[in-house]
Amino acid sequence: MDFESTAIPGYATSALPWRFCATVISMMLHRCAMDIRFHGREGEHTVSVEPGTTVREALQGTPWLPSMVIVSFEGTVLPHATPLTASVELLVTTISSGG
Repeated sequence: MDFESTAIPGYATSALPWRFCATVISMMLHRCAMDIRFHGREGEHTVSVEPGTTVREALQGTPWLPSMVIVSFEGTVLPHATPLTASVELLVTTISSGG
């Protein structure tokens, strides 16, 4: 049995001595969802997102408006354009202004 994959060019294995062939058209790696836990004075919310989702995109799955909050991780403020690559717990601080 011969297998050929377009995901791994040139990769082929002969497993059986008789003439039976099968072709694997493609191999896909599935991306695993990550759990992002946001917590702050107003409560906590967990969203599941794909790797590479930005902080702003993840916030859209919560009641917080991205324009009204600062998000931090272990005391460091994260820009809303920061891509998330693993499950994480983030602190949300609501911005208030006025006089």
